[in-house]
Amino acid sequence: MKFEIFNDAEALKIAINIEEEGMEFYSILMKSAKDDKIRKIFSKLALAEKEHLALFQKAYLETTSPSSSLAGCEDYTVDLYLKYLVDTGVFTQKGEARRLATEIKSDIDALKIGIQAEKDSILYYSEASKNTKYEAGKKAFEHLTNEEKNHLRLLAEQLEVLRHTAK
Repeated sequence: MKFEIFNDAEALKIAINIEEEGMEFYSILMKSAKDDKIRKIFSKLALAEKEHLALFQKAYLETTSPSSSLAGCEDYTVDLYLKYLVDTGVFTQKGEARRLATEIKSDIDALKIGIQAEKDSILYYSEASKNTKYEAGKKAFEHLTNEEKNHLRLLAEQLEVLRHTAK
């Protein structure tokens, strides 16, 4: 997903895509995970991503509704850091989640990719919240930054458990 200039609505569309891809990734992995605890974690994360998706979709609709104040949604130039976050993110491209999920050979690999995806989301949402001018979008980005931090912690803890039991 390449861009130079975008607005609040575009920032939210990127977040919607990230959440759709995350939901698909965790949904596929909950069916293929070998460990029951990991299967439950992926199921929980797929549901959480679905909830996140709904929050971003609501903010997007509010941002783009005809009654919305367009003053808070003007275009802004993206600094290279934010541009690179989107260009290199795990789930910023349509279909990437399914491709990655089909290449995973172990629960440890699945956890590692999930951890990277959560890190990418945290970075993007943190930066997007600084640039977003529309209040509903800003709140959604800030709230979901914290949610993704919890997901990261959950996945990292489970990775540690698997590493210790594999020894």
